[in-house]
Amino acid sequence: MTGYGRGAASHEKVQVDVELRSVNGRGLTVKVRLPSDRLALEPKIDEFLRKNLDRGSVQGQVRIQVLRHRPAIVDHEVIHRYLREWRTIERELGMEQCDPGLGELLRLPGAMETPSETGTMRRLVDRHVKKAFLEAIKHLVQSREKEGLRLRRLLEQQLGLLRRNARGAGKRQPAAVREAQARLRRKAKSGAVGLDASWLERELTASVERADVEEEMARLDIHCERFAALLKAGGPIGRELEFLIQECHREVTTLGSKSSDAKLSAFVVAMKLAIQRMKEQAANVE
Repeated sequence: MTGYGRGAASHEKVQVDVELRSVNGRGLTVKVRLPSDRLALEPKIDEFLRKNLDRGSVQGQVRIQVLRHRPAIVDHEVIHRYLREWRTIERELGMEQCDPGLGELLRLPGAMETPSETGTMRRLVDRHVKKAFLEAIKHLVQSREKEGLRLRRLLEQQLGLLRRNARGAGKRQPAAVREAQARLRRKAKSGAVGLDASWLERELTASVERADVEEEMARLDIHCERFAALLKAGGPIGRELEFLIQECHREVTTLGSKSSDAKLSAFVVAMKLAIQRMKEQAANVE
């Protein structure tokens, strides 16, 4: 399911912004970009998402801005050593003495040291990441729920078409059998060689057996009932919907293979079309 969620959390020392986007996916895949120095938060973020989502491809980004930094420490001894080495090399090469600027010296490795983040600051950042992330997940879920309501209406519409055509097929079936048997009787009366009473009896019996779709119609009705109940209940039902659609398609296909009646075949085609549309939409359901 598609959706978008954003969350933010701020403090006088830190600002955290989180953005999450999800698109359709059969399972749940998560890819959230974190600052390189905050990768330790990745397992917790993955846990947050998996507690709230079951399907979809989720991508996101976490931006962290520390507003109050501890000043970097300048290592005076390192700076002096660099300057002495600089001047020594100039003399050895016979170059005119030209001291480097302070900015150049400070950019040299080891000249400045950024103090390690304190445990208090790390915990402060972690708390605000969690707060912003949970807010983003909340908005993402709300966005997906809105789409879910639209998908529910579309699926209910196609389910209604499937059930109406199934009822039409059920009503048509007895007439189709009678018409097929009438054709057999006319054929037997035509006087063709070999078409005696025993042939007619065998063919009539076989036609009844071939046309018996009561079992398929009953199972199709059960699947439709379950499908409707799932739509009403809501929740993470995508996988079960897909299974039921597969079973509905199986029953309708069997129904079609047992019929040579044009009107009944039209109902079968309409049912298959509704099932295909249901399948396309169910792939978007969590």
